[in-house]
Amino acid sequence: MNIRRYSAIVIAITLLALVAGFAPPAAAEVPWHDAEALRSESASIQRLLFRASDENLRRDMSARIDRVRHLWKDRLEDAYRLGAPDAVAPVGDSIDDFATALAEWNAGEAAAARARIWTALLDGAFKATLTALDEGRSNDAAQWLNIREYARTSRDTAGSIAMREVLDQRLAPVRAREVIRAELLGVYAGELRRSITEARSHLASGYQVQFSYALARARGLHYLLSENIVARIGRPQADAIKTALAEAESLAPTAVDPVLAKLETSLATYSPTSLSPEDRERRVRLLSRFVGLVPVEYEKGVRDGQVTIPFEYFEAGLFRDRAEMLFGDLGSDLAARSPQSFERLASILAEMKMIIASKGDEERVWSLAEEAKQAISDVYDVSTEGGYKLSLSMLPDLFDEILLVAQAGDWEEAELKRLEAYALFDPDIEQRLMPRAPALALKMEAGFWEGSAFEPGFGRLIADKGPEEGLTQVAAQMKASTAQAGQVLDSRLSSIGAFLQSLAILMREGLEAVLVLACMIGALKASGTPAGGMQGWRLPVSSGVVTAVVASFALWLAVGQLFAMSTLQREFLEGATALIAAGVLVYVTHWMFRKAHVGDWVAEIGRRTSAVTRSGQITNMFGGLTVFGLAFLVVFREGFETVLFYEALLADAPAMPVLGGLVLGAVLAMTSAYLILGLEKRLPVTAFFRVTGGLLALMSITLVGSGIRGLQTAALMPATPVPWFPDHAWLQLYLGLYPVSEALLSQAIVAGGLLLSAGWLLRRRAKPVSQPELPLG
Repeated sequence: MNIRRYSAIVIAITLLALVAGFAPPAAAEVPWHDAEALRSESASIQRLLFRASDENLRRDMSARIDRVRHLWKDRLEDAYRLGAPDAVAPVGDSIDDFATALAEWNAGEAAAARARIWTALLDGAFKATLTALDEGRSNDAAQWLNIREYARTSRDTAGSIAMREVLDQRLAPVRAREVIRAELLGVYAGELRRSITEARSHLASGYQVQFSYALARARGLHYLLSENIVARIGRPQADAIKTALAEAESLAPTAVDPVLAKLETSLATYSPTSLSPEDRERRVRLLSRFVGLVPVEYEKGVRDGQVTIPFEYFEAGLFRDRAEMLFGDLGSDLAARSPQSFERLASILAEMKMIIASKGDEERVWSLAEEAKQAISDVYDVSTEGGYKLSLSMLPDLFDEILLVAQAGDWEEAELKRLEAYALFDPDIEQRLMPRAPALALKMEAGFWEGSAFEPGFGRLIADKGPEEGLTQVAAQMKASTAQAGQVLDSRLSSIGAFLQSLAILMREGLEAVLVLACMIGALKASGTPAGGMQGWRLPVSSGVVTAVVASFALWLAVGQLFAMSTLQREFLEGATALIAAGVLVYVTHWMFRKAHVGDWVAEIGRRTSAVTRSGQITNMFGGLTVFGLAFLVVFREGFETVLFYEALLADAPAMPVLGGLVLGAVLAMTSAYLILGLEKRLPVTAFFRVTGGLLALMSITLVGSGIRGLQTAALMPATPVPWFPDHAWLQLYLGLYPVSEALLSQAIVAGGLLLSAGWLLRRRAKPVSQPELPLG
């Protein structure tokens, strides 16, 4: 019995072993996060070559190379051996080349080897993704898809969405394969063109290491795309591209550029797939958008052949390069529709590049851009206007680019890309978002700059040069906020929503100015200053308000029609205006505190009586210019931004509810002013001056906070978040209290000065008051 039982067990084990032997091997887990770690670690190692060699540095480099080998040998190689065996040798050989170049302290060879490592990983992951989908292994395909590059010029999410639908069993793997293949080929074709363009740029600038990396990357991407290139443009032209890329590595620098220029021309009409109508329309809109932005930024950045604002000049070239990449995506489609337009657009982009490089005529760039936009509009029957939707679609890609250049150690370019992203957020997105979701708008703005003490933003992390984990986290948060902003802005406003948002704009932006003016007018009336006449308060106050309103609309019209104001310039204007207004208010508040004491009041009456005796007129305590200046500043500071907010709101909301909210907001603001002015008649002089002086003191502190914040977002002052102050949108919107040390310290200094002024006057109040001698008639 026991023998039969043991025999059965042996037979069962044998059968299981045979079954296991004939079963297909299980797919190895795809540690895709290790691929990104390998990419990041190799970039960090290469940056060490720019430092002076010493024993400690070489020891550190050796340890890091061991880390790279571990990531490949112990984590990635088995997965690639099963999923993409053709990529195993190229990756392993390139890692060996990388180690050899590092040992020889050869930065150029190390950069080229690093590019080959990553493009071989991409090639294997691309093929493994498609193979897994062909075999119905959706989970494996989803893991392999994480090792990829993402689009820089348009928000292509079709591949990720298709994979998610496959995993949820709502889409067949064969259909997802078509979508994912088309998207990845499109991305890598754009990256191939970009790498060649960057190689030419680095060659012209004499950056040999960067040139080596860009050229090696182009060769790796070409290998990935080689079969598709043959299928799309034919064997002869594909072979010519392959030969030119191979020759470029061995040619002298003077002979390389013509070869690369020819490559750009050969690839101009290459499109890896036929674009869907939706993808084509998106690229057309983006192409027109970028072409239109080139002269705007170039005019701000260059004057008379000299760079005046380096960032704007950089953006002009960047936008032209992005337009060229999109032109490549549309090349075959555009050439088929209109060969003449294709050739003309190619020559326009080339001439733009030449003018920008030579800092040439701004008017010529404008005329070229207008001609290009008209040509695009003539060929494609779609609207080519920009707007917040295009900005929302571009922001996530810019966040990815910030990560990419930061991982490569190019912190200066990371900062430029951060400012580029912020220029898309403000004004295109912020002005539309602030009336609807002010808390979200403030959160996103902080994310572009210093963030908070607990969650640092892009600006702070880039200034500190990392850590990379923090940059990855803030990029994910900003992408989520961008998606949330898109949902808010895409939702249609109801009439009630439009009414309430219109009311909120006027109450938030206009109430502060009305309260300041009301307090000032009440103080002037209580002090005995007449309303009319050349020495009265009515003329300077009304003149200041009317001038500010006219100036707000004039500036809005000028920015829209006559010249372009950059984001940072607008932030500076708002911040500087707020600080000047705060300075005037501090003086006014000090005067108000003085009038709160009877002794000073009696003395003032004596001085006024003397003035009447001499001139027959009451002397204005503030002076006409002071009253006019304060009225102008407090209205102008809010006026321009209020006009922009209402313009943005009217773009999405019915006009009548917006008008109703504006009227009710104006009525409520005027009612508040009437109540304050009524205090002057009902309260004793001392009590009135204390109440209005306290309100003006609070508003001067608010203006100081808003002014400092404006200079910080204009990149003129640092911003240091503090953990001990609450980070609430309502504190920032209505009281100007931001959780940054510079603004809080400035506000504390102003508040302390006002308290000292009030305390000094309180001590004076305790002294006996002597009646002044009034002059005889």
